[in-house]
Amino acid sequence: MNYNEIRKQLIWNVRLDFDPVGIRFVYDEAEIPELPVTHKAKAKITYCQFLTAARQSRMAFFMEPQKLLCQNAWPVFGFRELEKEADTKRHMKYLQDEDLAWQAVVEKAKLKPGCKGIYMAPIDFFDRIDVEPSLLFMICTPYQAYHILNDYMGAMKKPNLTFFHTPNSAVCSGSVYAFNNNTANMTTMCAGSKTSGKTEMAYVNVFIPGEHIVPMVEQQKMRVEKGQGASLLGKGSQAWPGLDVCKGCPLFKFEAI
Repeated sequence: MNYNEIRKQLIWNVRLDFDPVGIRFVYDEAEIPELPVTHKAKAKITYCQFLTAARQSRMAFFMEPQKLLCQNAWPVFGFRELEKEADTKRHMKYLQDEDLAWQAVVEKAKLKPGCKGIYMAPIDFFDRIDVEPSLLFMICTPYQAYHILNDYMGAMKKPNLTFFHTPNSAVCSGSVYAFNNNTANMTTMCAGSKTSGKTEMAYVNVFIPGEHIVPMVEQQKMRVEKGQGASLLGKGSQAWPGLDVCKGCPLFKFEAI
């Protein structure tokens, strides 16, 4: 299964609203000239904003450290050291406690040192190159995420999943947590991804480790082929989104007293 097939499976089976995006954390400078890049940012923008352009407009970027605007994302990617006073101050609005604010900064997921930059593109761009994505990133409705994560658990033989929520850095630290721990992750929007990243009110961020992308989509494909669709409602295998009716609804009858 190539990445274009993976894209089509995800968009069709669970009706993703946006392109699934491949993310690669680049440590080897020799990779950079081979990456298929379609656009570059004229000014500094956030990691969330790069991803928004990739998923909404099918743009492909190599984000160099000097093009990253968000100061909260810089230490997450290892682009700078933590600064206790400044980083604590940035997190006070969330937690209202200096010690807790600093602890939150220290305990965010962080890349190992040496990342040269981050490549982001619609997932099918990875069919053009010899390197694999570090992560698959999707912005989904909770209902879409539910189906994706169930297929992930089925493929990886995991009976449950644990997610990593931080007071901000939902997308940057959320990405790195999935990569470092080689497990799926899901986060809500944060203040930055609500505005800059356009996570919006009804969406969540979902991250799948690179080596788990193919097994997850193969699991989904297998389920669909056994029935008529990806929906897990009722007995499952219904065309998306599946017939949504109340189970045992004749029992729910009320009368005034």
